[in-house]
Amino acid sequence: MDSKSWGRVFREIREMKNLSLAKVAGDYENSPNFITSKQQVSRFELGKSDITLTKIYELVENMGLSFEEYLYHVRNYELPSGRALFEELGRLQELGNFSEIENVYQKLQMRFIESQNRIDYWNALEYKSFLAQKNYKSYQISEEEIQEISDELFSILEWGEAELFLFSEFIYFLPETLVFEFSKELIKRTKFYRKIPENKAQVILVIRDCTNYFIEKSQVEQAEVLLNSYEKLIESAIVDVYSRKEYLFVEGNYQFLIGNIEKGNQIFENLAIMYEKLGYDKAASYMKEKRHK
Repeated sequence: MDSKSWGRVFREIREMKNLSLAKVAGDYENSPNFITSKQQVSRFELGKSDITLTKIYELVENMGLSFEEYLYHVRNYELPSGRALFEELGRLQELGNFSEIENVYQKLQMRFIESQNRIDYWNALEYKSFLAQKNYKSYQISEEEIQEISDELFSILEWGEAELFLFSEFIYFLPETLVFEFSKELIKRTKFYRKIPENKAQVILVIRDCTNYFIEKSQVEQAEVLLNSYEKLIESAIVDVYSRKEYLFVEGNYQFLIGNIEKGNQIFENLAIMYEKLGYDKAASYMKEKRHK
């Protein structure tokens, strides 16, 4: 855990409670509970020097906070990175917690300003893209940002998880031609991604979303190409049942797109039966509603 975060969070709590450095440190005339000098606390808050855990414990208690509560704030202040950050976005999306997504986006923006690390910039844009997709407040993705992302994805010869996450969040902002080209490029690299199971799982999700994208756009040719590739990606015996159900849902929508109503209805009927057996009544009802009369 970054010691700078410990000090920064300490200062935020102290200022929120409107406590002076001297009061918290017990460094004032006739103080009954001197802990350390106010200068030492100031250096700790600024990340210029460390301080012993024993003293942190005493300082925190002097602010009327338990050490456990303080650690909770420290851990919340420190943003995750990579896959953890992407998974956190997914969790918040499922909860529909727009305010927290905005909160993390703003923290990521600040982290980028401090670090000037492009990864922090891309991570911030991933969170911003969801807010823009949902028309939350006035968030929008600019043409300049779309161009930056396109250039970045084109410039990377071998996509890793960072590029996968970036592309998956920007499918609905990139031009259709780019979405299709990037999708085909991912499929070509399937062997590379097989070496990393987590990345392969992410590739499956991305191809699923891209297939849905072209179905929604009524682009039959592109949807067919990606659906066939999607099917091959989930042929492996290690792919879970959930992924197979996801594929069937997409295939059902594709059958409706090409006018094969009977086959589409059969797929959604089978999915409804499957969900009923699993005890997911709401999901089963939704699948029945998807059928065309």
